[in-house]
Amino acid sequence: MTISIDIIPLTDSIDMYGEPDASSAYSLSGHVSISLRSSSSFFERRRAVRILLQSLVITFEGQSELVTPEIGYSAIRLCSLKQEVAPNEAIELNNEGHEDSDKPCTWNVVFNIPLPGWLPATDVFGDSELAPPGTRYALYATAKFQHVEEPSQSSSWLSTLCSPFLSRTKLARAPRCEIAVNRYTIPPAMPSSELSIYPFLSYSVAAIPLESTERDINSIPIDVLSKIQVLASTPEHIGMEQGSFPFTLRLRAPGLSEEDTGKLQIIRFSVELEQLEKYRASRSSAYCNRFPVPRETLQPPHKPLRSPHPLDALADLGLLVSPNPRHSSVSRGFSLLAESAPTVYCLPDDGHIFRREIGVDSNAWYTLQTAVPFARERANSTSKARWAGACALRSTSQSPFLDVSHNLEFTVTCKYDTGVEGEEALVENLQFSLLLDFVRERPAMLSQLSDPQSRAFPDSVPSPSSTKPVPYTTSSLPAYSELFYANGDRKIDESTPLPLYTRSNLPPPSCSSTTLDRPAVSRTGEKQTQDYARSEDLDTQIDVAS
Repeated sequence: MTISIDIIPLTDSIDMYGEPDASSAYSLSGHVSISLRSSSSFFERRRAVRILLQSLVITFEGQSELVTPEIGYSAIRLCSLKQEVAPNEAIELNNEGHEDSDKPCTWNVVFNIPLPGWLPATDVFGDSELAPPGTRYALYATAKFQHVEEPSQSSSWLSTLCSPFLSRTKLARAPRCEIAVNRYTIPPAMPSSELSIYPFLSYSVAAIPLESTERDINSIPIDVLSKIQVLASTPEHIGMEQGSFPFTLRLRAPGLSEEDTGKLQIIRFSVELEQLEKYRASRSSAYCNRFPVPRETLQPPHKPLRSPHPLDALADLGLLVSPNPRHSSVSRGFSLLAESAPTVYCLPDDGHIFRREIGVDSNAWYTLQTAVPFARERANSTSKARWAGACALRSTSQSPFLDVSHNLEFTVTCKYDTGVEGEEALVENLQFSLLLDFVRERPAMLSQLSDPQSRAFPDSVPSPSSTKPVPYTTSSLPAYSELFYANGDRKIDESTPLPLYTRSNLPPPSCSSTTLDRPAVSRTGEKQTQDYARSEDLDTQIDVAS
């Protein structure tokens, strides 16, 4: 006699959208198959299999583990969701009439588990030499049943009398079914601009020297530097597959005197893009307070994980000792700039961007616009933290053991002429740092971004150049949060334009019409746009806009 159970989900991955939210939920559906097959024998005919199914529990469990040479092994149970899918009363399952069949008799029991929307994405991080640690999820199923023995005429009265007391409940477990959790951003209904589909965030940063506490006498005066106004703009989100993102830097100094505007120069600016990874020895208390992580009594070692890392056994026996017990965390950072990308940009006209010119408002911004290219992976040139693997781009995220952040650092080099003959000009660097948000974009969204014409039209309005039907895919379906609010009300997108105009085949009515030319619009106090390109094939557009 053979009994087996298997978990068959409708999908092996769950896509979650937007920021982690404890008030949202996603559905994971499928069925559990229970199969019965009669055992074959050379001495007697096959007998029917009869069992009494008492319980069938399916469990969705998530876990996160970290292994590093510096801090050792750490583990946490993220969630454990159980669901009883069998009827309240025990039911009998048998394969009577199919004993001699080579195919098993199968019953499918459906399930639908609501998953919380705050779960971190499936990921691999840490030392993978023995086995890959990280964040992962899986489904488990356990069935409780009893054998139902048919009464036999040859059986003795003693065995018949004792059979109720000899019956024992048995367990059957299904193989682990891995489930991947993906996190994607919610794209806007319409592109924000030609440069990025996401809206831009502008930061007004103060021009403070790098070493403001111990300044040299031969430094640019503070009252001059403090009058420089800097406005930096980056997209709210940056898609990991885009390869580059626009960066706009605006400068002005309306408070400078006429004399200082001729002395102060902005000779160049440089950019640096860095990814910082912070690994913790213990789970983040801020993360556990923000999201409903299972309590301490349900965490290892009090309650072991269902599928732990091989080092978990050594940790339980106390044989795994951290080489640096004082280290509560370890970090590594590396540049994400493409190796062939320029990092320093020189300004034309000797950098005299603050000079007062006739017809130009003193409050006008001097705008520098460029695209910052980034690499998906960089070679790990240092021996430090080689256990963390390749220096690969990750999405900006927070998890119990790993935090990933991204910084854009740009430096503006200023040059100030003292006006004293024989003295060298003063040079000083102004450094700024901005936080960036790298996100994953769903595959259907990436296919739309690859077509420049499809970016200008929403999904409901067909592009005039597309004539082929788009095949249906599950990934093209929008997320629930894109269509409805948390209370169930439908979202109304006011930004969706009217359908495109289509020329009618009917003859036009007999009437006269006059076409008026659109007047040219000019802005006062605006310079003519200048295009400045470096030899590294990265275009830098420089213009002055009021």
